[in-house]
Amino acid sequence: MVKPITNHQLGILQFVGKHPGVDREQIQRITQATDEDLKYLEEHDMIREREVGHFRIAHFGELVLRRI
Repeated sequence: MVKPITNHQLGILQFVGKHPGVDREQIQRITQATDEDLKYLEEHDMIREREVGHFRIAHFGELVLRRI
């Protein structure tokens, strides 16, 4: 069974959408994201790691943000 996205994970997704190329440390420090939060977003193709340690929103992540 797939777990739905939490409000906290949605906030992380919004942050990455506003700051493309943000690095993992900044995401974790500013949004209090855990490794599990980032893993969830990556596994569901909402964010992608482009350069090592730097994330951008994926197409599916953009679609999620449009729905809210």
